[in-house]
Amino acid sequence: MKASLRDSVLLMLAASVVWGASSLAPGAAHAFTPYRLLVEAVRTPQKPMAFVQDKRLKMNVRKALLIAEPKTALSVSSYVAGGHAYLVGWVDDDAQRNSLEDAARKVPGLLSIAVYLPSKPTGDDAPSTTSELTLTAKVKAAIMQRSRIEKTNVAVNVLGTHAVLVGVVHSTDDIQSAVAAASGTEGISGVTNFLHVPMDKDRKPSLGLLR
Repeated sequence: MKASLRDSVLLMLAASVVWGASSLAPGAAHAFTPYRLLVEAVRTPQKPMAFVQDKRLKMNVRKALLIAEPKTALSVSSYVAGGHAYLVGWVDDDAQRNSLEDAARKVPGLLSIAVYLPSKPTGDDAPSTTSELTLTAKVKAAIMQRSRIEKTNVAVNVLGTHAVLVGVVHSTDDIQSAVAAASGTEGISGVTNFLHVPMDKDRKPSLGLLR
């Protein structure tokens, strides 16, 4: 693919995702950074169209969750990789968890839904947000140091002392490296792996301008 064609594809991609964001809430489109999306598009193992589809599905999932359970806007994150949705975060109880799952299942186009939505401990057992953020930074640093994975391709969530990895990577070796790095991080008691390798039809060529 020639450079000019590549640039046109990526610009269309970013514009498409930002356009879709405008339906979420007033001013939502302005929260998206086209330049960041362009960087992600270049570095992701996915072909441009697969990348765009995942971004659109993610926005639709997020919208559905906010409508179903507005109070979870800050406590639950949603991701889509290869058409598969992942919900990660703290919930108040089983009813809230079920509500979120039901809302996500109603989003057209998703292939599957996986969740890590434990009920948040209260009182003396309540997790420290500061500690969670510190552990998240440590896990991200460990993954970057011990693997070739681009940081834009993997999201890290730490709930209490449990790390959850979500994203799209190039190979199963990348998955194993990331999980090993997270597991070996001091303070992490367990790891849930939601990392995904693109199917052949959605995989970006190993050589070429878009890689």
